[in-house]
Amino acid sequence: MSTPSAPPIAPGPSGGPRLNLVATIRSRVRRDQLICLIIATVLMLVIFTIQPSLHARRSQLIQRNSSAKNLGHLLLTFPRLALGGFRGVLAAVLWEDAERDKNHHKWRPLETDYKAIATIEPYFGQVYIFNAWNMSYNLSAQFHSMNTKYKWVLDGLVSLYHGEKYVPNNANVIMNEANDYFLKLGTSFERKYYCPRWRYDIAHLYRYNPKKVSSGLSSLGQVYFLVTRPEFHCKLLKPRNGHGPAGHGVSIHGVHYRYGLSPFYFAWCEYNRALHQPTPPTDMGVEILHSWKPMCLRLWCRDDCFYAQRLTNRIFNDDSESKMLPRFPARAANIRDCYRNIAVNGPRSIREFQIYLHKYPDQRAVHRSHIYEVRFYEALARAEGMLFQGLVQWQIDHRHFRLGDAADRKLAAAVPLYNNAMLAYQNYLNVAYPPSPTGLPNPGLKGQRKFLRAMRVRIAGIDSFRVTAAHHKPDMSFLQPVTLSYSD
Repeated sequence: MSTPSAPPIAPGPSGGPRLNLVATIRSRVRRDQLICLIIATVLMLVIFTIQPSLHARRSQLIQRNSSAKNLGHLLLTFPRLALGGFRGVLAAVLWEDAERDKNHHKWRPLETDYKAIATIEPYFGQVYIFNAWNMSYNLSAQFHSMNTKYKWVLDGLVSLYHGEKYVPNNANVIMNEANDYFLKLGTSFERKYYCPRWRYDIAHLYRYNPKKVSSGLSSLGQVYFLVTRPEFHCKLLKPRNGHGPAGHGVSIHGVHYRYGLSPFYFAWCEYNRALHQPTPPTDMGVEILHSWKPMCLRLWCRDDCFYAQRLTNRIFNDDSESKMLPRFPARAANIRDCYRNIAVNGPRSIREFQIYLHKYPDQRAVHRSHIYEVRFYEALARAEGMLFQGLVQWQIDHRHFRLGDAADRKLAAAVPLYNNAMLAYQNYLNVAYPPSPTGLPNPGLKGQRKFLRAMRVRIAGIDSFRVTAAHHKPDMSFLQPVTLSYSD
């Protein structure tokens, strides 16, 4: 029968007693356990002490960042309550999946990924920016229909504003809203569709009935949601006879825009709002950021001038007289509004540029030419406006023309205004395309001279009209809108 073995005895130091290894290890374990217990007790006491303060601060954050309606939404409440600290892990997995979908150009799964991340982490502003970019730029590019493209751009804008519910005063989110108005609606290659469509929708907001069609399913409903946001100060106008729903255009600080409004106004409002946030945007430098406001006013002038030219050409050249008459007063008022906007915004843009260059003089080489460009838009608008008045008078006279009548006097007055516009454009070219150091002409100047030639065609067309309109139908091809560039 075996006897239990004795605990191992280790030899002690030379000349000292032997050590019991088991007893030594046990004493160290008990000591470590006691230390851990003391630390845990202290931490528990600290937690119980600061718990009321944490609870109060959490309540303030929830009230500030979420409405009671949002907190009650199952898709928002469930992840917060059920996933707890694992939300971050799941969000990281979804971010990796989103990056993989983006690299493989899987745009619709990418949109689903972003929406899932926004549900899990609703207070992370960057996810709304990425999702809006995906819809406005990637998904809209997958379709050939301009109406579908337009709808996806609006989806991106609406997504950003929904994100503002959870991340208010986020300057990067606001700046991306401004970028969508400026870069996508206003300056993308589809702008020739987007800008007139945006104007048309604003002028026909009265057609949207939220009781019948959800705003998310209707592009007109989305425009209604965007335009009526408080930062734009838009009040819906009632019909002129006072009967019927509001939405026959908008009023901004007492100025009526019954026939729509350029997207650059909305970009101007949002850039201005981004600059006034407690923390400025971090996606671009401060010099570039401050230049957006005068740039918006500059391109607002260009947009209105081109739009008015195109509409003038349409009503006097493309449409037959019988088709044109019923809509002529509204179209004429639309064009007058455009020239009014240029007369107001041109000086404002120049003043904003001058203030900007005083603050950032190192940017003079970039933006000095823009001041001369706006002066050209002002001069061109005056000439185009006088030509338009003459054509309207001709229309009022039932298209009967004779030398010396009211229409002829206005047409004759437009010629020197076009000469002034050509001089203003030449000044712009001298600043924007200076000669090379060797004295040779600037290579970019060649493509810009076509606009000078186009204004000469305008003058020749007016002269031809005055000679021929009294005897037979005049050639109106000189009204083609080619007197300015619609590019950046």
